[in-house]
Amino acid sequence: MELRQLQYFLAVAEAGTFTRAAERVHVAQSGISAQIKTLEKELGQALFERGTRAVQLTAAGRALLPHARSALEAVEAGRAAVAALSGLLQGHVAIGSIPFSSRIVDLPRILASFHDRHPGVDLSLVEDSAAALAQQLREGRLEVVFTSLTEQPLPGLSARELHRETVVAAMRPDDPLAGRTQVTLAELSGRRLMALADGAALRHHFDRAVAQAGAQVRVSFEAGHPDVLVTMAERGLGIALVPESVLVHHDRMVGVRVPELPAGRIGIAWRAGDIVDPAARAFIDHAVAMVGAHGE
Repeated sequence: MELRQLQYFLAVAEAGTFTRAAERVHVAQSGISAQIKTLEKELGQALFERGTRAVQLTAAGRALLPHARSALEAVEAGRAAVAALSGLLQGHVAIGSIPFSSRIVDLPRILASFHDRHPGVDLSLVEDSAAALAQQLREGRLEVVFTSLTEQPLPGLSARELHRETVVAAMRPDDPLAGRTQVTLAELSGRRLMALADGAALRHHFDRAVAQAGAQVRVSFEAGHPDVLVTMAERGLGIALVPESVLVHHDRMVGVRVPELPAGRIGIAWRAGDIVDPAARAFIDHAVAMVGAHGE
């Protein structure tokens, strides 16, 4: 079994077709097909079910996939470790992030300063829900994610909290509840509430708090970004449950605390017990130091 064969196997598994895999690794399709067939012959098992338009992993292919990723990651980590001895860190760090404002954690500043310090490391960034990012992290498609945290540990992942803040009910100043310092979930019964979609930690906290309080409240509008919720609340669609910092650029809105809702938490996460290559480890340490240095 050769590393090149594992590289081609992983490319086909991720791309879904031999054609796209060939484009990804800059090799002729016939070359990839030949190497995959050689690998299958050596293993004595078919790794792909070949269709007319796409391929799918067989049971043997699914069994091999995590080991192929680990082997290639280990080789890349070895190269990066040797490069680090010369003082020039190299490699690639695939980063994921939930949508959040730079007022909470200034991700653009973190990325830019890391690039200035380590110009030999390429960075890529994707944005998705917390649940989707955690899955991509476990599958090895991402190495580091900025995500929301709950009181429950993330299965298979390690995490470090970077920021926490109060969650408020954002409403217009003419709302009957706007003059209050706090409001309970029971008092929000019958009101049109807006919250982040399922998969977000704030939504997890909200649903859990509602169940514990036995409150008869209903979410009538969902969105993936808290700024969207506040904008909708400004237009009279209801009351938005959001982190307090979101209101900084919505000065016409009022934020009232909801004591049953725990603070929102943003953190950085990576695969637990897995090989973290020097570039990814350096990025994690840099992000934690940057946030701590600026008091975020």
